[in-house]
Amino acid sequence: MFVGGSGDPGGLHIHTADVAHTAASLGFPVKIISVNTDYFSDLLPPETIDVELVEGLSYQRLIVKPRRFPVSRYILWGSVLVRHPGHDIIFCRGAFAETPVVELLMAKAAGRRIYTIEHRPREAAWRSMFSKRRYGAVMNACVQRSIGVSSELSEIATKEFDMAPHKVRVCANWVDPIFAPPTVNERRQARERLALSEDVRTIGYVGRFGPEKNIDVLIDAFSALRASRPAANVALIIAGDGWFRSEVENKVRSSGAADRIKLLGWQNDPRAIYHALDLFVLASSVEGFSLSLLEAMATGLPCVAHPMASALELIKDGSNGFVSDISTASLLGEKLKEFLDAEAATVSRLGQAAAQTVATSFSRSARLPAVLRALDIPLDGSGLPQPFPRVLTYRNAQARSPAAGSKSSA
Repeated sequence: MFVGGSGDPGGLHIHTADVAHTAASLGFPVKIISVNTDYFSDLLPPETIDVELVEGLSYQRLIVKPRRFPVSRYILWGSVLVRHPGHDIIFCRGAFAETPVVELLMAKAAGRRIYTIEHRPREAAWRSMFSKRRYGAVMNACVQRSIGVSSELSEIATKEFDMAPHKVRVCANWVDPIFAPPTVNERRQARERLALSEDVRTIGYVGRFGPEKNIDVLIDAFSALRASRPAANVALIIAGDGWFRSEVENKVRSSGAADRIKLLGWQNDPRAIYHALDLFVLASSVEGFSLSLLEAMATGLPCVAHPMASALELIKDGSNGFVSDISTASLLGEKLKEFLDAEAATVSRLGQAAAQTVATSFSRSARLPAVLRALDIPLDGSGLPQPFPRVLTYRNAQARSPAAGSKSSA
Protein backbone atom coordinates (compact mmCIF):
# COMPACT_ATOMS: atom_id res chain seq x y z
CA MET A 1 0.00 0.00 0.00
CA PHE A 2 1.53 3.27 -1.17
CA VAL A 3 0.76 6.21 1.11
CA GLY A 4 1.63 9.72 -0.01
CA GLY A 5 1.43 12.25 -2.76
CA SER A 6 1.74 16.01 -2.88
CA GLY A 7 -0.39 19.00 -3.76
CA ASP A 8 1.28 19.64 -7.11
CA PRO A 9 1.92 17.03 -9.82
CA GLY A 10 5.43 15.79 -10.41
CA GLY A 11 7.90 12.96 -10.61
CA LEU A 12 6.70 11.55 -7.28
CA HIS A 13 3.36 10.67 -8.88
CA ILE A 14 4.81 9.40 -12.14
CA HIS A 15 7.34 7.08 -10.53
CA THR A 16 5.06 5.89 -7.72
CA ALA A 17 2.37 5.03 -10.28
CA ASP A 18 4.89 3.14 -12.42
CA VAL A 19 6.12 1.10 -9.44
CA ALA A 20 2.53 0.39 -8.35
CA HIS A 21 1.51 -0.59 -11.90
CA THR A 22 4.48 -2.95 -12.15
CA ALA A 23 3.77 -4.55 -8.77
CA ALA A 24 0.12 -5.08 -9.75
CA SER A 25 1.14 -6.65 -13.07
CA LEU A 26 3.30 -9.12 -11.11
CA GLY A 27 0.23 -10.24 -9.18
CA PHE A 28 0.62 -8.27 -5.96
CA PRO A 29 -2.49 -6.65 -4.46
CA VAL A 30 -1.82 -2.91 -4.63
CA LYS A 31 -3.56 0.04 -3.02
CA ILE A 32 -2.71 3.75 -3.15
CA ILE A 33 -3.70 6.15 -0.38
CA SER A 34 -3.39 9.65 -1.86
CA VAL A 35 -3.08 12.26 0.88
CA ASN A 36 -3.45 15.22 -1.48
CA THR A 37 -5.00 15.87 -4.88
CA ASP A 38 -5.20 12.54 -6.70
CA TYR A 39 -2.72 12.72 -9.57
CA PHE A 40 -2.16 8.96 -9.50
CA SER A 41 -5.34 7.71 -11.20
CA ASP A 42 -4.58 9.31 -14.57
CA LEU A 43 -1.22 7.52 -14.59
CA LEU A 44 -2.67 4.04 -14.05
CA PRO A 45 -4.63 1.67 -16.30
CA PRO A 46 -8.36 1.99 -15.54
CA GLU A 47 -9.77 -0.24 -12.81
CA THR A 48 -6.46 -1.92 -12.00
CA ILE A 49 -5.44 -0.19 -8.75
CA ASP A 50 -7.76 1.35 -6.19
CA VAL A 51 -6.77 4.92 -5.32
CA GLU A 52 -8.35 6.30 -2.15
CA LEU A 53 -8.16 10.00 -1.30
CA VAL A 54 -7.53 10.60 2.43
CA GLU A 55 -6.65 14.27 2.70
CA GLY A 56 -6.67 14.15 6.49
CA LEU A 57 -3.25 12.47 6.28
CA SER A 58 -1.71 15.34 4.30
CA TYR A 59 1.60 16.57 5.69
CA GLN A 60 0.55 20.13 4.87
CA ARG A 61 -2.41 19.89 7.25
CA LEU A 62 -0.02 18.82 9.96
CA ILE A 63 2.26 21.85 9.55
CA VAL A 64 -0.51 24.40 8.94
CA LYS A 65 -2.21 23.47 12.21
CA PRO A 66 0.60 21.99 14.28
CA ARG A 67 -0.40 20.26 17.47
CA ARG A 68 1.72 18.18 19.76
CA PHE A 69 -0.57 15.17 19.29
CA PRO A 70 -3.30 15.55 16.63
CA VAL A 71 -5.54 12.74 17.86
CA SER A 72 -8.04 12.85 14.98
CA ARG A 73 -5.26 12.36 12.45
CA TYR A 74 -3.96 9.24 14.15
CA ILE A 75 -7.46 7.83 14.56
CA LEU A 76 -7.82 8.29 10.79
CA TRP A 77 -4.50 6.54 10.14
CA GLY A 78 -5.54 3.72 12.45
CA SER A 79 -8.76 3.29 10.48
CA VAL A 80 -6.76 3.02 7.25
CA LEU A 81 -4.61 0.28 8.77
CA VAL A 82 -7.71 -1.60 9.96
CA ARG A 83 -9.51 -1.30 6.61
CA HIS A 84 -6.50 -2.54 4.66
CA PRO A 85 -4.95 -5.36 6.70
CA GLY A 86 -1.84 -7.20 5.63
CA HIS A 87 -0.44 -4.67 3.16
CA ASP A 88 3.19 -3.62 3.34
CA ILE A 89 3.35 0.16 3.74
CA ILE A 90 5.38 2.31 1.34
CA PHE A 91 5.41 5.95 2.42
CA CYS A 92 6.07 8.28 -0.53
CA ARG A 93 5.30 11.73 0.82
CA GLY A 94 8.01 13.72 -0.96
CA ALA A 95 10.59 15.33 1.29
CA PHE A 96 12.79 13.26 3.56
CA ALA A 97 11.39 12.54 7.04
CA GLU A 98 7.88 13.93 6.46
CA THR A 99 6.16 10.82 7.82
CA PRO A 100 5.15 11.49 11.45
CA VAL A 101 6.80 9.29 14.06
CA VAL A 102 3.45 8.16 15.47
CA GLU A 103 2.34 6.89 12.04
CA LEU A 104 5.54 4.88 11.68
CA LEU A 105 5.09 3.38 15.14
CA MET A 106 1.41 2.57 14.53
CA ALA A 107 2.22 0.77 11.27
CA LYS A 108 5.02 -1.15 12.98
CA ALA A 109 2.72 -2.10 15.88
CA ALA A 110 0.21 -3.37 13.31
CA GLY A 111 2.85 -5.81 12.09
CA ARG A 112 3.42 -4.14 8.73
CA ARG A 113 6.67 -4.08 6.80
CA ILE A 114 7.45 -0.42 6.18
CA TYR A 115 9.41 1.24 3.39
CA THR A 116 9.87 4.89 2.47
CA ILE A 117 10.69 6.49 -0.87
CA GLU A 118 12.24 9.95 -0.45
CA HIS A 119 12.17 12.28 -3.44
CA ARG A 120 13.86 15.45 -2.22
CA PRO A 121 15.70 17.01 0.72
CA ARG A 122 13.71 18.94 3.28
CA GLU A 123 13.32 22.60 2.34
CA ALA A 124 11.72 23.73 5.61
CA ALA A 125 13.41 23.90 8.99
CA TRP A 126 13.23 20.82 11.20
CA ARG A 127 10.17 21.42 13.38
CA SER A 128 9.57 18.06 15.00
CA MET A 129 9.63 17.63 18.77
CA PHE A 130 12.01 14.76 17.98
CA SER A 131 15.63 15.54 17.15
CA LYS A 132 16.87 14.33 13.78
CA ARG A 133 18.82 11.50 15.40
CA ARG A 134 15.83 10.41 17.49
CA TYR A 135 13.73 10.40 14.33
CA GLY A 136 16.45 8.33 12.66
CA ALA A 137 16.35 5.89 15.59
CA VAL A 138 12.61 5.40 15.00
CA MET A 139 13.27 4.86 11.29
CA ASN A 140 15.94 2.27 12.14
CA ALA A 141 13.49 0.46 14.40
CA CYS A 142 10.48 0.58 12.09
CA VAL A 143 11.61 0.70 8.47
CA GLN A 144 12.80 -2.18 6.34
CA ARG A 145 14.42 0.20 3.90
CA SER A 146 14.47 3.89 3.03
CA ILE A 147 14.97 4.60 -0.66
CA GLY A 148 16.42 7.93 -1.76
CA VAL A 149 16.45 9.07 -5.37
CA SER A 150 19.92 10.63 -5.07
CA SER A 151 23.17 10.17 -3.15
CA GLU A 152 22.46 13.46 -1.36
CA LEU A 153 19.38 11.93 0.27
CA SER A 154 21.39 8.88 1.31
CA GLU A 155 23.95 11.13 3.00
CA ILE A 156 21.21 13.08 4.77
CA ALA A 157 19.72 9.83 6.08
CA THR A 158 22.98 8.37 7.36
CA LYS A 159 24.86 11.50 8.48
CA GLU A 160 22.14 13.85 9.74
CA PHE A 161 19.61 11.27 10.94
CA ASP A 162 22.10 8.53 11.86
CA MET A 163 20.22 5.86 9.95
CA ALA A 164 21.98 2.53 9.57
CA PRO A 165 23.62 2.38 6.11
CA HIS A 166 22.13 -1.05 5.39
CA LYS A 167 18.65 0.48 5.81
CA VAL A 168 19.30 3.07 3.09
CA ARG A 169 19.32 2.50 -0.66
CA VAL A 170 19.96 4.94 -3.52
CA CYS A 171 17.69 4.32 -6.52
CA ALA A 172 17.84 7.12 -9.07
CA ASN A 173 14.76 8.14 -11.03
CA TRP A 174 14.16 7.10 -14.61
CA VAL A 175 12.55 8.59 -17.67
CA ASP A 176 9.59 7.31 -19.65
CA PRO A 177 10.81 5.75 -22.93
CA ILE A 178 8.51 8.08 -24.91
CA PHE A 179 11.10 10.83 -24.38
CA ALA A 180 13.62 10.59 -27.20
CA PRO A 181 15.32 12.98 -29.64
CA PRO A 182 12.78 14.32 -32.14
CA THR A 183 12.82 13.60 -35.82
CA VAL A 184 13.38 16.52 -38.18
CA ASN A 185 9.64 16.63 -38.87
CA GLU A 186 8.71 16.52 -35.16
CA ARG A 187 11.02 19.43 -34.43
CA ARG A 188 9.68 21.45 -37.36
CA GLN A 189 6.07 20.89 -36.27
CA ALA A 190 6.85 21.75 -32.64
CA ARG A 191 8.39 25.07 -33.63
CA GLU A 192 5.59 25.87 -36.06
CA ARG A 193 3.03 25.43 -33.26
CA LEU A 194 4.90 28.06 -31.26
CA ALA A 195 5.40 30.35 -34.27
CA LEU A 196 9.18 29.98 -34.03
CA SER A 197 11.30 30.23 -37.14
CA GLU A 198 14.13 27.73 -37.47
CA ASP A 199 16.82 30.37 -36.94
CA VAL A 200 15.55 31.39 -33.47
CA ARG A 201 17.73 30.05 -30.63
CA THR A 202 15.33 28.83 -27.97
CA ILE A 203 16.03 28.57 -24.25
CA GLY A 204 13.43 26.95 -22.02
CA TYR A 205 12.16 25.55 -18.75
CA VAL A 206 9.37 22.99 -18.25
CA GLY A 207 7.92 22.16 -14.85
CA ARG A 208 6.32 23.35 -11.66
CA PHE A 209 6.43 26.97 -10.52
CA GLY A 210 7.77 27.41 -7.00
CA PRO A 211 10.25 29.83 -5.42
CA GLU A 212 12.97 27.17 -5.16
CA LYS A 213 12.83 26.72 -8.95
CA ASN A 214 14.43 30.19 -9.36
CA ILE A 215 12.44 31.00 -12.47
CA ASP A 216 12.90 34.68 -11.59
CA VAL A 217 16.66 34.18 -11.93
CA LEU A 218 16.15 32.65 -15.38
CA ILE A 219 13.94 35.55 -16.49
CA ASP A 220 16.42 38.14 -15.17
CA ALA A 221 19.31 36.38 -16.90
CA PHE A 222 17.42 36.25 -20.18
CA SER A 223 16.43 39.92 -19.90
CA ALA A 224 20.06 40.90 -19.33
CA LEU A 225 21.08 38.78 -22.31
CA ARG A 226 18.58 40.59 -24.50
CA ALA A 227 19.79 43.96 -23.26
CA SER A 228 23.45 43.14 -23.90
CA ARG A 229 22.81 41.50 -27.27
CA PRO A 230 19.75 43.18 -28.78
CA ALA A 231 20.47 41.72 -32.20
CA ALA A 232 20.46 38.13 -30.96
CA ASN A 233 17.58 36.10 -32.36
CA VAL A 234 16.71 34.29 -29.14
CA ALA A 235 13.50 33.38 -27.28
CA LEU A 236 12.67 32.09 -23.81
CA ILE A 237 9.97 29.40 -23.46
CA ILE A 238 8.52 28.74 -20.00
CA ALA A 239 5.93 25.96 -19.66
CA GLY A 240 4.37 25.09 -16.32
CA ASP A 241 2.10 26.11 -13.47
CA GLY A 242 2.04 26.22 -9.69
CA TRP A 243 1.15 28.35 -6.71
CA PHE A 244 3.99 30.76 -7.71
CA ARG A 245 2.40 31.42 -11.10
CA SER A 246 1.29 35.01 -10.48
CA GLU A 247 4.83 35.95 -9.43
CA VAL A 248 6.20 34.42 -12.64
CA GLU A 249 3.63 36.26 -14.76
CA ASN A 250 4.44 39.57 -13.05
CA LYS A 251 8.15 38.96 -13.52
CA VAL A 252 7.70 38.39 -17.24
CA ARG A 253 5.60 41.55 -17.64
CA SER A 254 8.21 43.71 -15.89
CA SER A 255 11.25 42.05 -17.46
CA GLY A 256 11.71 44.35 -20.43
CA ALA A 257 11.89 41.27 -22.65
CA ALA A 258 8.25 40.14 -22.53
CA ASP A 259 8.01 40.24 -26.33
CA ARG A 260 10.61 37.45 -26.49
CA ILE A 261 9.21 35.29 -23.68
CA LYS A 262 6.45 32.73 -24.23
CA LEU A 263 4.62 31.66 -21.05
CA LEU A 264 2.73 28.55 -22.13
CA GLY A 265 1.08 27.11 -19.02
CA TRP A 266 1.05 23.51 -17.85
CA GLN A 267 1.71 20.78 -20.43
CA ASN A 268 0.09 17.40 -19.76
CA ASP A 269 2.54 15.91 -22.26
CA PRO A 270 5.58 18.22 -22.59
CA ARG A 271 7.36 16.41 -25.43
CA ALA A 272 6.48 19.00 -28.07
CA ILE A 273 7.94 21.77 -25.89
CA TYR A 274 11.23 19.93 -25.52
CA HIS A 275 11.25 19.32 -29.27
CA ALA A 276 11.09 23.08 -29.90
CA LEU A 277 13.98 23.98 -27.59
CA ASP A 278 17.70 24.33 -28.18
CA LEU A 279 18.75 24.61 -24.52
CA PHE A 280 17.04 23.56 -21.27
CA VAL A 281 17.74 25.47 -18.06
CA LEU A 282 17.09 24.10 -14.57
CA ALA A 283 17.84 27.06 -12.32
CA SER A 284 16.78 25.30 -9.11
CA SER A 285 19.11 25.36 -6.15
CA VAL A 286 17.38 22.38 -4.48
CA GLU A 287 16.09 19.23 -6.20
CA GLY A 288 15.79 15.56 -5.42
CA PHE A 289 16.26 14.07 -8.90
CA SER A 290 14.67 16.40 -11.42
CA LEU A 291 12.26 14.66 -13.78
CA SER A 292 12.21 17.59 -16.19
CA LEU A 293 16.02 17.53 -16.41
CA LEU A 294 15.91 13.81 -17.21
CA GLU A 295 13.21 14.31 -19.83
CA ALA A 296 15.05 17.21 -21.46
CA MET A 297 18.30 15.25 -21.67
CA ALA A 298 16.50 12.19 -23.03
CA THR A 299 15.03 14.43 -25.74
CA GLY A 300 18.54 15.35 -26.85
CA LEU A 301 18.80 18.79 -25.27
CA PRO A 302 21.98 20.21 -23.78
CA CYS A 303 21.05 21.38 -20.28
CA VAL A 304 22.32 23.93 -17.79
CA ALA A 305 21.94 23.10 -14.09
CA HIS A 306 23.26 24.18 -10.70
CA PRO A 307 25.76 21.73 -9.12
CA MET A 308 23.23 19.82 -7.00
CA ALA A 309 23.97 16.18 -6.23
CA SER A 310 21.51 14.84 -8.80
CA ALA A 311 22.68 17.25 -11.51
CA LEU A 312 26.28 16.16 -10.92
CA GLU A 313 25.19 12.55 -11.35
CA LEU A 314 23.59 13.37 -14.70
CA ILE A 315 25.78 16.05 -16.27
CA LYS A 316 29.50 16.13 -16.94
CA ASP A 317 30.27 19.78 -17.58
CA GLY A 318 31.23 20.40 -21.19
CA SER A 319 30.67 16.76 -22.12
CA ASN A 320 26.88 16.32 -22.14
CA GLY A 321 25.73 19.69 -20.84
CA PHE A 322 26.69 22.45 -18.44
CA VAL A 323 26.79 22.25 -14.65
CA SER A 324 27.89 25.42 -12.93
CA ASP A 325 26.98 27.87 -10.20
CA ILE A 326 23.95 29.63 -11.70
CA SER A 327 22.53 30.92 -8.43
CA THR A 328 22.44 34.52 -9.67
CA ALA A 329 21.22 36.11 -12.89
CA SER A 330 24.73 37.26 -13.78
CA LEU A 331 26.20 33.77 -13.38
CA LEU A 332 23.39 32.17 -15.38
CA GLY A 333 23.69 34.93 -17.96
CA GLU A 334 27.30 33.93 -18.61
CA LYS A 335 26.22 30.37 -19.38
CA LEU A 336 23.50 31.64 -21.73
CA LYS A 337 26.10 33.72 -23.59
CA GLU A 338 28.33 30.66 -23.77
CA PHE A 339 25.44 28.79 -25.36
CA LEU A 340 24.77 31.55 -27.90
CA ASP A 341 28.44 31.66 -28.85
CA ALA A 342 28.73 27.89 -29.28
CA GLU A 343 28.88 26.39 -32.74
CA ALA A 344 25.80 24.47 -33.85
CA ALA A 345 27.90 21.31 -34.08
CA THR A 346 28.96 21.71 -30.44
CA VAL A 347 25.37 22.14 -29.27
CA SER A 348 24.33 19.09 -31.28
CA ARG A 349 27.18 17.02 -29.83
CA LEU A 350 26.22 17.95 -26.27
CA GLY A 351 22.58 17.08 -26.92
CA GLN A 352 23.43 13.70 -28.42
CA ALA A 353 25.67 12.92 -25.45
CA ALA A 354 22.89 13.93 -23.05
CA ALA A 355 20.43 11.57 -24.73
CA GLN A 356 22.98 8.76 -24.66
CA THR A 357 23.63 9.30 -20.94
CA VAL A 358 19.96 8.87 -20.11
CA ALA A 359 19.45 5.94 -22.49
CA THR A 360 22.44 4.11 -21.03
CA SER A 361 22.13 4.81 -17.31
CA PHE A 362 18.71 6.27 -16.48
CA SER A 363 16.28 4.29 -18.60
CA ARG A 364 13.19 2.66 -17.15
CA SER A 365 14.56 -0.81 -17.88
CA ALA A 366 17.75 -0.01 -15.95
CA ARG A 367 16.31 1.84 -12.95
CA LEU A 368 12.84 0.47 -12.19
CA PRO A 369 14.08 -3.05 -11.32
CA ALA A 370 16.42 -1.54 -8.72
CA VAL A 371 13.47 0.08 -6.94
CA LEU A 372 11.54 -3.21 -7.03
CA ARG A 373 14.51 -5.02 -5.45
CA ALA A 374 14.78 -2.36 -2.74
CA LEU A 375 11.06 -2.87 -2.00
CA ASP A 376 11.55 -6.67 -1.93
CA ILE A 377 9.27 -7.09 -4.94
CA PRO A 378 10.74 -9.98 -6.97
CA LEU A 379 10.56 -9.94 -10.75
CA ASP A 380 11.31 -13.70 -10.80
CA GLY A 381 12.26 -13.58 -14.45
CA SER A 382 9.19 -11.62 -15.49
CA GLY A 383 9.69 -8.67 -17.77
CA LEU A 384 8.52 -5.18 -16.95
CA PRO A 385 5.03 -4.28 -18.16
CA GLN A 386 4.69 -1.59 -20.79
CA PRO A 387 4.47 1.81 -19.11
CA PHE A 388 1.05 3.41 -18.99
CA PRO A 389 0.91 6.74 -20.91
CA ARG A 390 2.58 9.55 -18.99
CA VAL A 391 -0.14 12.22 -18.83
CA LEU A 392 0.11 14.51 -15.84
CA THR A 393 -2.76 16.98 -15.55
CA TYR A 394 -2.48 20.03 -13.32
CA ARG A 395 -5.74 20.30 -11.38
CA ASN A 396 -4.91 23.10 -8.96
CA ALA A 397 -4.57 25.87 -11.50
CA GLN A 398 -5.39 28.64 -9.04
CA ALA A 399 -2.47 30.31 -7.30
CA ARG A 400 -1.93 28.99 -3.80
CA SER A 401 0.31 29.62 -0.86
CA PRO A 402 2.79 27.01 0.39
CA ALA A 403 0.47 26.34 3.30
CA ALA A 404 -2.30 25.28 0.95
CA GLY A 405 -0.22 23.10 -1.32
CA SER A 406 2.95 21.12 -1.12
CA LYS A 407 6.10 21.39 -3.13
CA SER A 408 6.36 18.23 -5.21
CA SER A 409 9.45 17.00 -7.26
CA ALA A 410 9.06 17.82 -10.98
